[in-house]
Amino acid sequence: MKAFIDLDDLWHPDQIEKHLVPIKAEVPDFKVCCYAIPNKLGPVHDLSAKYPWVTFAMHGFEHTPFECRAWTQEDAERYIDKALGMGYAAVFKPPNWIFDEELVRACEVKKIVLHHHESEDLKRFKGPLPRLYPGPKEWRINDHVNFHSHITRNPVTDSVEDHPAFRVERLKTVEKFLTVEDVAI
Repeated sequence: MKAFIDLDDLWHPDQIEKHLVPIKAEVPDFKVCCYAIPNKLGPVHDLSAKYPWVTFAMHGFEHTPFECRAWTQEDAERYIDKALGMGYAAVFKPPNWIFDEELVRACEVKKIVLHHHESEDLKRFKGPLPRLYPGPKEWRINDHVNFHSHITRNPVTDSVEDHPAFRVERLKTVEKFLTVEDVAI
């Protein structure tokens, strides 16, 4: 089985040490895309060098529920540029999957992969689209599986600690861990 692994809400380096380094020790080929909060985690140049098996992707900028809906295209481009300058990968997932055409246009202009919830969300937009990675309703139609959770527990979500897909014995069954470059279309 090929798998793309992603976790939301990375905001502190200690989360990597606590939740991901033990997995990497048991599963040497393990790779993960962490949707991080740039305004909380800060620059990731050193973290990328220390953890080359982690893709540090953008998850909003401050991770407020509707921040991407409040942005103009210019705002979105400015936040994307700021995050890219901080070392983040050219991958964006809006918090709570909430976005509008302004973010879509900014991602297309800036050549950012947009991880969206489902293709239906994009049918209302006219014009060119950025590279995409589909969300949960479409993961099973690809030639790989997606294991998705949150890096830490919060009151309304599961986490890497309690999600069955993130148990070491399950991850050891993965033949190939995929990166965003492998799965984006």
